[in-house]
Amino acid sequence: MTWLLLSYLAGSISGSYILGKLLLKKDVRKYGSGNAGTTNAIRAFGRKIGILTFLIDFLKGLVLMYFLKNTFNVSVNLLYGCALALIIGHDYPFYMNFKGGKGVATTIGVYAILGFSLDLISVVSWILFAVVTKMVSLASILYFCLVSVLFIFFNDLSQVQIMIVIFIGILGVYRHKDNIKRIINGSENKIGKNRLRG
Repeated sequence: MTWLLLSYLAGSISGSYILGKLLLKKDVRKYGSGNAGTTNAIRAFGRKIGILTFLIDFLKGLVLMYFLKNTFNVSVNLLYGCALALIIGHDYPFYMNFKGGKGVATTIGVYAILGFSLDLISVVSWILFAVVTKMVSLASILYFCLVSVLFIFFNDLSQVQIMIVIFIGILGVYRHKDNIKRIINGSENKIGKNRLRG
């Protein structure tokens, strides 16, 4: 339980919220979509803060998972449990009234440790799809689906680990539910557009 709680708390470190408060005295959740993630940070605060947001959210997943795996040698099942706790912490941070981000950067960081090559394939696909469709949200949904399928079929996972991977994928897609509605009705933001929506 200690590692799971630590992982949740580490995940709840929100790059966009902290940077917005420290540098601009603004709460990212009061702008655009109200989402505390990279895309909304870029639209609300600019590209530099957006990039820093992504790095913070990515590194918190990467660094903690690296140390849990290589320094503290936690069991593989617990490692996957901590991965889920990290992502939940990012999506639902307690000190932000459980209104966090959508977990893309954090999930990429987490899976970079759990299965680097599979994560890399998924990230490259995410980038290419975003370039082609000009919709980061749609590409992010593809990432969650693809990385989940790759991990399940190309990793030797236990039933517990498979359930966690599926849950992470479903959670990632669910966090994009508003984007999905806008994609369906044709009003979703595209790269290069400055409308403040997530």
